[in-house]
Amino acid sequence: MKLKPLRTLPLRAAIKAERSIAHRELRRAASIPIDQGGWRPPQNMVGLRARVDPYPDLGHQLSTWVSGYLWAQDLGVPYFGGDVTKDSRGLFALSELTAALPSNRLLERRLPATGFETEPWALPALRHAVDRAARGRARPWIGRLSLDQRRWDQTPAAPALRRAVLAGYLGRELLTAESTSDHIAVHARRGDVGPTTHPDRWLGVPYYKKLIAEIRSIGRFERMPIRLYTSGDAGDLKELEQLGVQINDSGDRDHDFVAIASAQLIVAAPSSFGFFAALVSRAPVIARVPWWHRVPDSGRWFAYVPSSGLDTARLSRMLPVEGA
Repeated sequence: MKLKPLRTLPLRAAIKAERSIAHRELRRAASIPIDQGGWRPPQNMVGLRARVDPYPDLGHQLSTWVSGYLWAQDLGVPYFGGDVTKDSRGLFALSELTAALPSNRLLERRLPATGFETEPWALPALRHAVDRAARGRARPWIGRLSLDQRRWDQTPAAPALRRAVLAGYLGRELLTAESTSDHIAVHARRGDVGPTTHPDRWLGVPYYKKLIAEIRSIGRFERMPIRLYTSGDAGDLKELEQLGVQINDSGDRDHDFVAIASAQLIVAAPSSFGFFAALVSRAPVIARVPWWHRVPDSGRWFAYVPSSGLDTARLSRMLPVEGA
């Protein structure tokens, strides 16, 4: 869906207004008493939807969609998804993860914004909002989450997201790529992220040189091809070619996603796109922290702090023994 600037001025204004409302709602939500359990969703609540901002890129939209998916599980209600407009080709078959709407004429009620699920008041506040929306109503209705509803830990959705990609139009390609994979994938965020505009998310050549040297110290990865993927201008990264890094900065977005997700090792940038490729993958993932979402430091995940370095011993232990 292509949004024309002049025709979408009312939509942009509505989105800006809802963000402002959400900030006020978060302050009020924190003061709601915490319940002690035993809550059940109202009988007339049919399920939950997410409101996805139509303007950001795919990664941001998926993050909002997953937030709704996980909040619906917390509430114990069916999830009806949201409009992920930047996935027009169906990289993710998200309908595989949602319930079917019983009717298109159901009343939709917006639920006030709440906090991250890690905050003890967040779920009680959302339950309180659901109870208020249901009060005095006999007709079935759908709850609609606030625009860009927060969710800190999105890793619990990883198995479901993998199912959605395998059911999508490149699912077979992912399986084939995984079976023949022989590369390390590095995702670098460029384009809309720069050293002055987003210094907290900008990773320069020194960062990648250090991390690549640590990865190369592991026997299995000593000579494995490294492919760097980015959708922006990679001019500042050309120096990495001297280390044998192949830079891919003009590929198709969806096929780049599959190439990252199918790698033997993933180096994820502070970017939703690379993070979702890592969620879908089964390979070890190195991701710099801190970031907007939780990056585990266990299992196949390595929360990377440059000053502390890569835990190469743990990474080596989790790799399959060659020839076994």
